[in-house]
Amino acid sequence: MKETINVNIGQQAFTLDVDAYRRLTAYIEDVSQRLPEGDNETLADIEARIAEIFREKVPSPMMVVTLSVVESTIEQLGAPETFGQTSRRVNSDGSEAAEPKSERGKLYRSRSKRILAGVCGGIADYLNVDVSLVRLAALFLFFTVGFGILYIILWIVTPEEPAMQISLDNEVEPKQ
Repeated sequence: MKETINVNIGQQAFTLDVDAYRRLTAYIEDVSQRLPEGDNETLADIEARIAEIFREKVPSPMMVVTLSVVESTIEQLGAPETFGQTSRRVNSDGSEAAEPKSERGKLYRSRSKRILAGVCGGIADYLNVDVSLVRLAALFLFFTVGFGILYIILWIVTPEEPAMQISLDNEVEPKQ
C-alpha cells in the first residue's frame, strides 16, 4: 500500500502516489530554475500541459497518477535541459539564492532599468543593490559634487547590456 497526495496541477485536482509527487516536484523545480526570472506564464503553461497529459493517461479522477505516468509525461515534455541552462540558483527551502559578490560580471548600461541612459540601472545590477538607492545617490552627488559630467562620461564609455535572444530550441543566449 502506498501513500497518496492530492495536488492541483494546472488548476485541476489529481491524486499522485508519493514517488510520483516527488519526481514531478523535482522536475517542475528544475524547469522553473531554467526559465527567466518572473516567467510565471510559461510555468503555468507547462503545468497546464502536464494536467492535459495526465487526463489523457488517467481517465478517471478516482485513479492515482503513478511514477510510470509521471516518467512518461516528462519524457513527452522533454528533459529540463531542453528549457535552457539554469539561470537561477535555488536554496534547499525553495527560496532564490543570491549571487555571490565575487561572481560579478562586466559593468553594462541596463536595458530594462533605465530612465535616462541605464547607467544607474547598470551600476545597481553590478553592485547587486536596488536601483532606487543608486539613483538617489546619483541625484545627491549631482547636486553636491557635480556628478553630471561623470554620468555623461559613464554614458559614453559603458557599453549597453547585450540583448538576450531566445532561439527555437528554447536556449536563452546573448545576442551577438
